[in-house]
Amino acid sequence: MGDLFDFSQPASSLASVISQLDRELHDRFGFKQFRHGQRSIIEAVLDHRDAMVVMPTGQGKSLCFQLPATLTSGLTVVISPLIALMKDQVDGLRHRGIAASAFHSGLTQLERDRVIQDIRLRRLQLLYVAPERIQHERFVHMLRTSGVSRLVVDEAHCISHWGHDFRPDYLRLGEFRQRIGLRPCLALTATATGQVQDDICDKLELRHPLRVVTGFRRPNLQFAVEHCQSTKEKLEILESLVAGVVNHPGSGSALVYCATRRHVEEVAARLARTWPKVSFYHAGLEDDRRAAVHEKFLSGEVRVLVATNAFGMGIHKPDVRLVVHFDVPGSLDAYYQEAGRAGRDGVLSRCVLLFQQRDVATQEYFIRQSTNGRAENLRHLLHHMVSYASALTCRQLAVLEYFGDVDEAALGPCGNCDRCGLSGDRSAGVKP
Repeated sequence: MGDLFDFSQPASSLASVISQLDRELHDRFGFKQFRHGQRSIIEAVLDHRDAMVVMPTGQGKSLCFQLPATLTSGLTVVISPLIALMKDQVDGLRHRGIAASAFHSGLTQLERDRVIQDIRLRRLQLLYVAPERIQHERFVHMLRTSGVSRLVVDEAHCISHWGHDFRPDYLRLGEFRQRIGLRPCLALTATATGQVQDDICDKLELRHPLRVVTGFRRPNLQFAVEHCQSTKEKLEILESLVAGVVNHPGSGSALVYCATRRHVEEVAARLARTWPKVSFYHAGLEDDRRAAVHEKFLSGEVRVLVATNAFGMGIHKPDVRLVVHFDVPGSLDAYYQEAGRAGRDGVLSRCVLLFQQRDVATQEYFIRQSTNGRAENLRHLLHHMVSYASALTCRQLAVLEYFGDVDEAALGPCGNCDRCGLSGDRSAGVKP
């Protein structure tokens, strides 16, 4: 243990660091104030406590480890599953003058050598690492002797068989944490039920962690479910919804999710008959084409994007005014994460699920194709999704209760969804 960074510090030093939080928030990150829950999480991180945080996409999870990394010495190692997300965060940190790098399979050998040199010379404050990298013994040994002060596990639900996006590489993170010296750990996810939260804490061996579940109420989002009898009816409703956005100049963009690549291309072709600024995105496209579509959507050159769930992770487009799920997703976790990409700027936006009972069979087919022994868990998740679609109570309240956001659920119904009285012409856009 002699080679490792000594991350203990006296209470007086901790108090001094905490006193700098508001100034650092404003001067370094450009925010006027913390969002609900952020300060308590950051203070726990600075106090070297383990923590498990469930906070929806766009509510400020990254700040909970990025800000502490700027105020303390040592290296913060961030496990992240997506190269594009790593790149976005590293670019943003460097723009703010923070020493950050990523290490993954997409780097050239020269780029890898530079990152390794920076790690060994302790030049970095944050290092983003793909989960498969922790299987390399030499890399783990290098981290063990390079002053790691804390471990951050992003998309932590991937470690749980009960989660909607289980990834086997994550199962080794508990062992990895032991091998680098049992550093304090912050587990972060946008979606995790109570059962998944318990699983995360158990598999990462978190010690008396601070547990925070917050930010799930989105008062500017209007949730609705349209029960359809045919694909024809779904297409007609979709066109009406899209018209409410595209026919109003300056009203932002629309994002349409489909369960299969075939549906993506068919729906995009149908919409393109009427509107020219329509495109589609799925994992079957070449990398260059996906990147081009991505950029055009972010710039506004594409107003309507039809996509599978391959699109969206780490996307920060503020003016998405409409998110439509043309097919039912496999879980309420996935649905809320994808729907939550609407209205990131706080402006009123719509989230609509076009529910046809026969579409459930598509998800059941995916479950039958599962080869990792999770069929029972996946059926459980699908059951909750279908229950949401048929619920007679407030849509947003159902989500709050599902994720265990007790404080927000206590505030009662949203007053803004179809069950709470949302009405009006679909083509007229969102209603104030």
